[in-house]
Amino acid sequence: MVQNQRGMTVIELLASLAILSIIGILVWQVFFQGMNYSAKSISKNNMQQEATILTATLTKIHQTSDEYELSNPSCSIIVQYMRQGTTAVEEFSHPEMCLEIDFTGEVEPDLNDLPMKLTINEKANAENRIVQDTFLYRLKGDG
Repeated sequence: MVQNQRGMTVIELLASLAILSIIGILVWQVFFQGMNYSAKSISKNNMQQEATILTATLTKIHQTSDEYELSNPSCSIIVQYMRQGTTAVEEFSHPEMCLEIDFTGEVEPDLNDLPMKLTINEKANAENRIVQDTFLYRLKGDG
């Protein structure tokens, strides 16, 4: 009879495999949650940058145009404006984002401050969105 047996029993092997698989699953979940959070964060940052550029451009049009009209067809914003007798049209759209503005119609020439709400969301995931309340303002002269 051999008294010095070295090795693992089947129960010890199964217990170690179960513990390792639980640890592996937890690490895997943490990794993918981090990747998901990172993707959402990058997307929100891109939407915020798009909102900043759009707000700056609309403010410039508001300040320099004699009159303009805003419309919001299917995830884009179209601005038709008149500056020094010349009519121009600008369309703001993005292939991955839906742009919405709550003000549509013609803007009066003497309107100094125009409140509006800008909403940008992902087309692939509509729940990932930002909403920005802003004012388009004109520089007031001395009169």
